[in-house]
Amino acid sequence: MCVLKLPKAVEFKKGDKLSLYSFSMYNSFYNISQTQYQNTNITFTWFNGTIYNFTIPDGYYSLSDLNLWLQQQFILNKLYCVNSNNSQNIYFVQFQTNSVLYKAQIDVYFMPSSANSALYGYQKPEGATWNFPISNTMIKIAINDNLKTYFGFSSQTVFGNISPAQNMNYLSDVCPSISRVFSIYLGCYLITSDYNQIGNLFSQFPISASYGNLIRIENAIDSLISIKEGIYSEITITLWTQENLPLIFIDTDLTLFLIVQTD
Repeated sequence: MCVLKLPKAVEFKKGDKLSLYSFSMYNSFYNISQTQYQNTNITFTWFNGTIYNFTIPDGYYSLSDLNLWLQQQFILNKLYCVNSNNSQNIYFVQFQTNSVLYKAQIDVYFMPSSANSALYGYQKPEGATWNFPISNTMIKIAINDNLKTYFGFSSQTVFGNISPAQNMNYLSDVCPSISRVFSIYLGCYLITSDYNQIGNLFSQFPISASYGNLIRIENAIDSLISIKEGIYSEITITLWTQENLPLIFIDTDLTLFLIVQTD
């Protein structure tokens, strides 16, 4: 919400109109947030049945960012193997973008048995207290219900844990929603409308900059909306997402210019 204090009270009359002229702010909208979306929980079940509940810190994550964060959890909990040939870490879950199909992809790999681990060149990391299973065993990962929109799954939230154990690749079945905000709606208490869900909507525009960069709208004058008659000492502007939710942003630097047309 932005409040523009007027130097003195102004009387608006019938026929006066309002329009956006220019707008700028930084794209600082989180896509993972417990407060906004309740989409921060991942449950990981190791091959021996031990369950780990991971909480993603609030922030903006690409799939590669989220994959790196997940790998950090695996390292902290010794939930990985080391390749005996080059000491490279081997993880059993991976998040990635399938750009060819315009989908998100979750890969889940099985843990080889103690007899097969040497054939794969798998070794336990230093400090790990678990032992390889007797037979090939699946890993399981579960995302909370509100996180499936991010990955583009309409209903599935559990991946892996199949029999017989085998590597699995899961592709999103609906379009992933990595960026939760792709359009900004502006509302103003000076106006009212019966034709949209945000009754005081007077302008909207798409996000024109990637995360961390400046969104800039110039020389807009996209519409002239009638102002409600009355005397006002301030102009209050509200910001909404395309989902008609209040826009929550981290960087509060914002500039806004309006045009008021009077008869």
